Order: sequence, then structure tokens, then C-alpha cells
Amino acid sequence: MTSDAILSVRNVTKRFGGRGDFIARGLSRIGLAEPNAVVHAVEDVSFDLRKGEVLGVVGESGCGKSTLGRMVAGLLDPSEGEIVAQASGATTGALPMQMIFQDPFSSLNPRKRVSELIGEAPRVHGIVPPDALDAYVADMMDRCGVDGNYRDRFAHQFSGGQRQRIGIARALAVRPEILVCDEAVSALDVSIQAQIVNLFMDLRDELGLTYIFISHDLGVVEHISDRILVMYLGRIVESGPAEQIFADPQHPYTRALIEGVPRLERRRTVYAPIKGDIPSPIDPPKGCHFHPRCPLAQPQCKVERPALRDIAGGRQAACHLIERPAKKEISIG
Repeated sequence: MTSDAILSVRNVTKRFGGRGDFIARGLSRIGLAEPNAVVHAVEDVSFDLRKGEVLGVVGESGCGKSTLGRMVAGLLDPSEGEIVAQASGATTGALPMQMIFQDPFSSLNPRKRVSELIGEAPRVHGIVPPDALDAYVADMMDRCGVDGNYRDRFAHQFSGGQRQRIGIARALAVRPEILVCDEAVSALDVSIQAQIVNLFMDLRDELGLTYIFISHDLGVVEHISDRILVMYLGRIVESGPAEQIFADPQHPYTRALIEGVPRLERRRTVYAPIKGDIPSPIDPPKGCHFHPRCPLAQPQCKVERPALRDIAGGRQAACHLIERPAKKEISIG
């Protein structure tokens, strides 16, 4: 863990399935049934989270970024590895942390009014005294741009953007140090996305928050993030400062993702998606997970897993091509 980190994730792996019930395990032992499939959702992920930074986590659907976020938030336990807070050396559950979910409607209790949604956790945990709860809820609503006159309304009476603001206010009400935002703007209109992203940045400046911002939208991630992790099929394939990642991506997968981001200067360019489908996490490829889709794959890539190596500028990348003295121009399409 680096000296300025508030959270350390070390060699975290998450697998789902595999064991089954007693009968299934018995039948499997005597050869009357196939063993239950194991989903390799996250594999050997390590990183440090620094206080006050926005760490963007990007990748295609199924890359494991949401599972990683849920483990950091304490909603899932790692199969292997550990997540430790620096201040106390305790597990992640001891660090004030909240999660903001993708769908603001399904994450809010439809039977509770806004004042209850925001005020329940501070009341239960004794964060504020009962006589100050109403004022505290009003302050949270005001910080997040929700009209205080609507405190007695239900979630279904609000627009998607307003519901997400309520979700943010609910998360802030327990005074977290870290917010894990899992596709927090992907379900919103583009104009509303910009408002919510600006709200996140304002709250970071006002409250000293630290974010893990999970998204498949690289345009949003580029705008909001200080540092980026690029994930593919459960592994980190590249990490580093956001500006450097977007200016000079090292991994072929990262470059393919960035080439797909709409740009004014490339408005006449025909977008070519990454060829092939993402492999199944039940049976991931040997060696480099990206090699079945990589136009630069070599025989070594098919059998040997590339290590996540340090490169210039505080960056890391996992690609055998980077180790070669003569760097080739990478073009995806």
C-alpha cells in the first residue's frame, strides 16, 4: 500500500458457483453429473485508492468491473485476496463507504417517502440526534439539488435524474469517505448525465470524497477520472493517469476502446468495433484473455499470461508486445 492510499486491494479474486448442493456434489464424484460451472468474475486484481481521487474502472459488459465495485463496497466477499483500509488496518467494512447503483428507480424503496429514504440510515445509526434529523435531511437534499418541498413524495413521482440525486443524497447521509458509483449515469439522458457528473465533482470538492467510478462510457470517465483501470474478462490489462491513458494507450484492448469514443475531429471516421465476442468467464482463454480478439496476437500470447508490468509515467500494462524493444504501431479494426 502506498503512503497516501486510504484503501488497498490486494490480489482479489471472485468466483461464483462450483460447489452446488450435497446431491450435486455426490453425483459429480461418482461420474453421474458434470461439475457445476465456475464463473471467473474477477482474477488477481490489485490497486491502491488515494484520498480525494476519482478512480475510473472501465471495460465491456462482463469484464468484472461491477463485481469488483461490490467487493470494495463490502456487498460481496472476495474468494481470495483482501481489501484493507489504511487508517485502521481493518477490512473494508470498517471504512465509511456507500454505493450508488445504476438504476435509481429499483435501488429506492417505492413505499418510502424521500424524507424516509434519506433520513432512515442517519436515524438508525445515530449519526444525528432525532430533533435535528429534519434539518439534516433538508441539507442533504439541498446539496444534491432536490427541492425540499418534495420531501413527502415517493420515488415514482420523480424523473430519472431526480431519483439519482435522491440516491446520492441517501448515500451522503451516512457521511462516507468513499463512494462506489456503479454505472451511476448510464441510465440517464445525456444532458442529465452532465448535471450528475458535475454534481459528483462539486461534492468531491465540498466534502473531500473519494470515488470509484465504474462505467462503460469512456467519454464520461475521461472527464471525471484522475486515474483509470481498464479491465478485460476479470483482469486489469492497463492502469495509469487518465490523461496519459487517453493520449497514449499501451494495451491493444485499451486502444480499441478509446478509438470507439466519439470525437469531433473523427466525425467522418467509420467506427470499427472490436472483432469477435468477449469469451465466456466460465471458460476463459489460456494465456492472454484478449488474444482471440487481438489482431497482433503472437503464439506466446496464447499460452503465457502477460504480467501487469510497470511502464513509464506511473502506468502499468499487461501485454507481451510492450516488452519488445521495437514497438509496433497498433491499429484495431
